Amino acid sequence: MKKIYLILLAVLGMTVTSCLMEEKELFDKTPAERMDSFLDEYHQLLASAENGWLLQYYPEEEQSYGGYAYVVKFTNSDATVWFQLDDDISTPVTSLYKMTPDDGPVLAFDMYNENLHFFATPDINNYEALHGDYEFRLVGKNDDASEVYIKGRRSGNLLKLVKFSGDPVAYINACNAVQSGMASPAYKLTVNGVEGSCSLSTNVFTFSYSVTTGEGETATTETFEGSSAMCYTPEGAVFYNPVTIDGVEYTNLVYNATDLTLATEDGKVVIFQVIPPLNQQLVTGNWFIKYSTLGPEGQFYFDYLKQGIDAIQEELQYAFLGSMLYPGNFGFQFISSGYGGSLNFNYALEGEDVITLQFAMAGAGNGVWYHNNAGFHYALRPFGYDKARTFKLTADDKKSPTWIKMAEVGNEKNNTMTLFAAQIAYPFKN
Repeated sequence: MKKIYLILLAVLGMTVTSCLMEEKELFDKTPAERMDSFLDEYHQLLASAENGWLLQYYPEEEQSYGGYAYVVKFTNSDATVWFQLDDDISTPVTSLYKMTPDDGPVLAFDMYNENLHFFATPDINNYEALHGDYEFRLVGKNDDASEVYIKGRRSGNLLKLVKFSGDPVAYINACNAVQSGMASPAYKLTVNGVEGSCSLSTNVFTFSYSVTTGEGETATTETFEGSSAMCYTPEGAVFYNPVTIDGVEYTNLVYNATDLTLATEDGKVVIFQVIPPLNQQLVTGNWFIKYSTLGPEGQFYFDYLKQGIDAIQEELQYAFLGSMLYPGNFGFQFISSGYGGSLNFNYALEGEDVITLQFAMAGAGNGVWYHNNAGFHYALRPFGYDKARTFKLTADDKKSPTWIKMAEVGNEKNNTMTLFAAQIAYPFKN
């Protein structure tokens, strides 16, 4: 028995020694040296891409702001960045970057870059910014090194840099063309012909549809819904997370420029634009007033309004048709030296582009006080005060108007008003 025991010990000793030798060979570099080697490899890889890398970027932990296209071209020291939301896409922004060991290998754009830091820069409305990333953990790459996988240190979102070919400006303009083509006040979808509702707000696709089976008392209805952030591409859009609809998993949508739709490649799911009538857009939106785009009758009455405001030593900051300040109260809404109010209208819609307005003898906020004490009833008269007035509406773009022109039927020469979707401050100065 002693002989067997000694033999086993000898074998065991040889095994341990062998393992130690293998471990020594395997880890012939220190952890710091291995980290430096890893960073150097990826540094060279990123800088070697002649046309840079495409990055479909998603800020915020839940991807609630959707995704946006970047193209990043690296040299050994700096990164030149094209960005989908840049006002001037043709002029990229260049800044330094670094590869650093910081709780793992990190690609850090630590020098301020207007494009790369867009979602990470706080402002007065978002002191925590939009939870964007400018530091990314290097996770790995695919077999042919055409994709590099990164993870936002703040958001935790998994992203990838894809070796890019072509022109960055042309690519991003093509993305924006698809997004612009799909811009609409509302949307609907069909799933195998069954109609449902959906939204593309802030580059996040949400959907809901119902399927009824059976008839009469035995009929049952099942509702299906889901969502995913998405990023526009020249071909359509891609999802951050795959979306399952009617039992099929989808990763992207294809744009049809003729029909102005987005659809799955098998054609089973189609997203359509819903364009409300122009008069409906008028009463559901907020349309800002400029003194200079009022007709003769409108300017006549607004001159009296100005006298009333001057008499109480205030200044009209905003004036618009809508319900933004007081939801549920469509009318002439305003802010005068910080005081808000609404003077409400009754309205009737006819066809797609005709509306009749008349003061409803009611208001909200400080509206009635300004009506009685500051001459704000003059602002209502060109729209319809003691009598109803009917207007024909026109716009620059019925799908997504930036302005709507109201022309009183039978009084077109004297009473026209062009109102704007963009906020207009100090209407008497514009």
